[in-house]
Formats: sequence, structure tokens, C-alpha cells
Amino acid sequence: MVSARSLRLPLWLALLPCLLPAARLCAQGGPPFLTDDPGTPAAQRWEVNTAWAYERRPGSCLQSAPLLDLGYGLSDRLQLSYVVAHVVGHEDGSHLRLGLSNSQAGLKWRFFEDSAAGLSLSVAPQLEFRNPGSNSPVRGLASDENTLVLPVEGQWIAGDWSLTTELGAIRPSRSDSGWLYGLLLGRTLSPRVEAGLEFHGEGDEHLARTQLAANVGVRLKLDERFRLLASVGTELHNQLAPRSTVLSYVGIQWTP
Repeated sequence: MVSARSLRLPLWLALLPCLLPAARLCAQGGPPFLTDDPGTPAAQRWEVNTAWAYERRPGSCLQSAPLLDLGYGLSDRLQLSYVVAHVVGHEDGSHLRLGLSNSQAGLKWRFFEDSAAGLSLSVAPQLEFRNPGSNSPVRGLASDENTLVLPVEGQWIAGDWSLTTELGAIRPSRSDSGWLYGLLLGRTLSPRVEAGLEFHGEGDEHLARTQLAANVGVRLKLDERFRLLASVGTELHNQLAPRSTVLSYVGIQWTP
């Protein structure tokens, strides 16, 4: 999957008071967060996210620059999506490695919506696949397999608050299967600003080994078509790979 994200926990926890003032807008999932929500673009409308994402692990870093995330509304409840990135990898003391990430294509269907109760549910199957002719797997910039991801998203909105959850199965073509899970608490701070606190992770098939990251993020409405997206976080633990000490995302969302 395309995602890239030394700061200590007290620093990002210090940002939590920003979630407390009252206002009007309601943070949802999706960029700049890892946890997705049931929201889709309106019918025949695009949502284009262009971003820089950075992930730091001991002795190495990985950047997605740029990361392109496209969504198109087939109907008011059905969305096509496509994600791909130019990836830059670097180990301390070595040369840069450049290449294209795997592509990720998906379809999201919001099959339940109760506006009065503030509840909505969606399914969003996605396929990550190696781009034809790409040598990124050889360079260690992308996995050398296809992966099917089958998540279910739910959201509850109450006033200025929102709670978004995501749970999904990860089914690679070669390696072991696993799970993804996410929880996002959102708060509207003003008519132009929304913020969120997120916990997102993955685990192996039996959840014997897991990974969990924490992010804080904001969306700033610049005008009717553009939003500034930003998040920063860290992995709290990782039993699947070396722990990421920094996860960050900065991007622009365009809804033409």
C-alpha cells in the first residue's frame, strides 16, 4: 500500500489541546490520515490529493515525493480511486534509491447512511499491484507481489465531533495475510479548520505481531476548491519491522 509517514510522544501529545475548542465542520478520514472514512466525492466529481510523505526509521528514511491520490465519484455513494507515488529511499551513508511505488486501485461503496443518526458505513476493496516494467521491488522501494485489501469503514458524527473506524483484511499474493485497523477522533475547530487524532496499525493473521502508529493532523480550507492537509506522528510499537520514529504528510487537496 502506498503510505509514508525524531519526535517523541510528549511533543505530539502537546497538540491535543488544539482539539478542544468548539466550532463547525467535522474532521473525517482519508488524507492526511491513514484511516479512511465512508465519504465519497459527489457524482462525476474529482478529488485530487497531491502530497509529500516522509517516514524515518533507524538508519533509513523513505519519501513519497510526490504522492498522487485520485478519487472520482461514479455516483453520490460510489467512488473509484487510484494511488501512486514517486519514492525516494535512503540508508545512512549510502546513495539515494529512486523509483515508482506500486499502484493501488480501489472502489468504495457507501452502502449505509443515516443522516439523522450521523451514521454511515462503506466497503472499499483495493488492489495494490506492481507497475509493468518497474524495477522498484529490486531496489527495495516496493513489494514484489500483488495485495488485495478488503476494509470496512464506519463513521459517527455528533455535532462538531466525529469518530471514524476502519477494519480490513490484507491478502498478499505471496507473503502471509494480515489485518489493518484504524480509529480517528475528529473535531471541527472553525468553519475553515478541522483536526484529528488517529491510531492506525496492522497485524499478522493471528495478531501475534502488530504495529501501531499515532498521528495528529489538520485540514485547512483555503477556498472552495483547495485544502491544505498535514499530519505528524510516530509508531508507538512495531513487531513487524523496525519502528518508525517520524511519520509526516503535507499535501494539497483539490476538488475541481
